[in-house]
Amino acid sequence: MIIVDVNIIVNLFIEGDHTPAAVELYEQDNQWYCPDIWIHELTNVMSTYVKHGGLSQKKADQILNNAMDYFLDTTFSMSMSDVLKCSLKYNISAYDAEYIVLAKMNNTRLVTVDKNLNKAIPQLTRLL
Repeated sequence: MIIVDVNIIVNLFIEGDHTPAAVELYEQDNQWYCPDIWIHELTNVMSTYVKHGGLSQKKADQILNNAMDYFLDTTFSMSMSDVLKCSLKYNISAYDAEYIVLAKMNNTRLVTVDKNLNKAIPQLTRLL
């Protein structure tokens, strides 16, 4: 089981700088856990790609559906009180705090490409 943020998921479905590492991570352990915010974040990423001409709406919709097929069963809701406490404790966004809370609940680390988040909370994160 691995906690991943939306950037890792994006790189699994859209070719980018971190795609080879994301694919390798998935091959090592395909039980990726995520807080439910990843769905909203991925939808926003797909919307941005379509608006800027990087993807067709059909392709973006296909990626969303594929991602939901892969990860919906390992998607969890977080206590917003815990998220708020975490956000304030580490001075991070509430969005990032959702991933951190899930990692802490599962006694593991969040895999991310966010260097600033890794620097702020190295004990609960690791870079891809």
